[in-house]
Amino acid sequence: MNIRTRNIEAILAIDITGKLDTQTSASASEEVMKLLDLNPAKVLLSLASLEFITSMGLLVILRAAKHVRAYGGNLKVSGARGVVKQVLEISGFDSLLDLYDDEEQAVRFFQ
Repeated sequence: MNIRTRNIEAILAIDITGKLDTQTSASASEEVMKLLDLNPAKVLLSLASLEFITSMGLLVILRAAKHVRAYGGNLKVSGARGVVKQVLEISGFDSLLDLYDDEEQAVRFFQ
């Protein structure tokens, strides 16, 4: 698992690559929460290079979304594919979060 950040206009993009599972979720959550400590108004979680996710990985995303919402920010998720997209949909995250097929689409829908 690797986490990298970029800025797209006024959006903090957080790229998560590899696997979000029991072994990596604690460190991923810690890293993501540190990035969110500055309360960025717009956050994009890019999962385009995420290969695998478990329930522990879902908690990382949920925790980030709750944190951003708590301070009035806006979080969107983009690029989930294959098994990652299936897990997000089966777990109901598609009704809890703003999920987009690609980054460009997500960027267009930020307020």
